[in-house]
Amino acid sequence: MAVRTTVVGSWWWPPEHSAQLRRYHDGQLDEAAGELVLEQCAAAAIAQQRELGLDEWTGGEYFTDNFVNHIQKAISGIAIDREGVHELFDYDDVPHARIVGEIEAPNGLGYLAAYERESTLPGGVTKATVVTPLEITAHEQDQAERDPQLRHVTEIVNREIRGLAAAGCPHVQLDAPAIGIAINMGQMSSEAAAEMIAGCFEGVTGTVRGLHICNGNLKGRPASAVLRNATWLELLRMLDGVVDVANIECSYFSEWLERDAYRDLPASMQFAAGIVDEANYWVEPVSKIRSRAADWARVVGEERLWITASCGFGRHPGRDQPVLEAKVANMVEAAATL
Repeated sequence: MAVRTTVVGSWWWPPEHSAQLRRYHDGQLDEAAGELVLEQCAAAAIAQQRELGLDEWTGGEYFTDNFVNHIQKAISGIAIDREGVHELFDYDDVPHARIVGEIEAPNGLGYLAAYERESTLPGGVTKATVVTPLEITAHEQDQAERDPQLRHVTEIVNREIRGLAAAGCPHVQLDAPAIGIAINMGQMSSEAAAEMIAGCFEGVTGTVRGLHICNGNLKGRPASAVLRNATWLELLRMLDGVVDVANIECSYFSEWLERDAYRDLPASMQFAAGIVDEANYWVEPVSKIRSRAADWARVVGEERLWITASCGFGRHPGRDQPVLEAKVANMVEAAATL
């Protein structure tokens, strides 16, 4: 049988719109021009994903900037004290902000607004994402004032997810690389992570609830020094009945080696194996993807398996498109011929 294919979230920047999209993120476009370029980029991404044969697709997450660098523009209660480096290269290049009051998102986080804008485009949108409270407060993470804010920020995330479900989004995924990293680095317990994620999904019905976990990926480099994924199984077992699809980074050899741990994945949970390495410019042949997929199918069952990339494609410039398209095309073929 064929297994299904999905994407983590973000898509590469369309070359024909990249210059204007950069101007949008640099604050150089008025609202109407900004909305137009976001719509054009999303329409291009939806068309590409559908043409490649993916079973699920997103609007490309073009309103975001390097995953979370738009967040400081959406929330109040902070003050930027160090602007980000224009040519972002590493984790220390992101903006930094000080907490000066209670964090709020008076106009939402942008994910719901993007879905409402993009769902009316040809093909619509079948999957949307929201980040966890740890990503929302990533620019303030070194401050003692942050932790007391996290419960309230969880409520902000919950409102955004509830809004997406109410708007009819078929699949809402919580992106949690910071949680995956924190668990692997011994900075967060599975219990604390499960409590936060459950709070994000509290009362959410009428949609598939997804969770993406990885070790971070900025310009091809993880943020965690521990490249494992079996360490997240305890968390997933605590989320039985909360999460419907676990979208897990599986691209590192070390992660493939410990796949048998996932025999204990809750029976209620589907598994999206992030086999295709988004950060590597080697195009995995169909035979290798199919072999890896078969290995994971023997663990979680073919009927529960999805195949996806290890992370989103949003940090790639348009010049990378031929390589990335080849990766996705091979992934789709491998899934269809497993």
